Amino acid sequence: MIDGKILIRPMSIDDAVDFNRLVGVVAREHRYLRFLDAPSMEGTVNFLRDSLAAGNPHLAAVADGELVGWCDVCRHSFEIEAHVGRLGIGLAPEFRGRGFGKALLDVTIAAAERLDFQRIELTAFADNHRAIALYETRGFVREGIMRAAARFGDAYRDIVQMARLAPSLSDNDATTAEAAD
Repeated sequence: MIDGKILIRPMSIDDAVDFNRLVGVVAREHRYLRFLDAPSMEGTVNFLRDSLAAGNPHLAAVADGELVGWCDVCRHSFEIEAHVGRLGIGLAPEFRGRGFGKALLDVTIAAAERLDFQRIELTAFADNHRAIALYETRGFVREGIMRAAARFGDAYRDIVQMARLAPSLSDNDATTAEAAD
């Protein structure tokens, strides 16, 4: 428990209904997620079942027995990218700005590193300054901007691509192959 108000624990398939509900709440805000509403219940169950079966860290934030947040890192499926995972996070509106997202993120990053994720990627809307600032305090670096990559009605929004390398991996360890002339 953090501040006696929130418990961070591994998510289970039994959380699927509450997870689907919460994803819908956050998605319908049209401010934080790259979709407009929750997926179908079947889609949520399949995603959660597959993620858990793959051994991905998938954590729940619970307050008074209710799911109020989630954070997960899903490993890429290509063999050459098996060290890479994509982070997803969401928190119920009434629990934001109180340090719970930071705690949830920290626990999830630690779990991902124990599972040998060497790179964790995420995207955030460019106008989500608070989230981007949080990610930067946790070692995420901006790697690029996808201009006008999202459209909500007539409004276009840029998306920032960010990534965090595990402490064991530095920029000097990575090499880029260049085409021979």
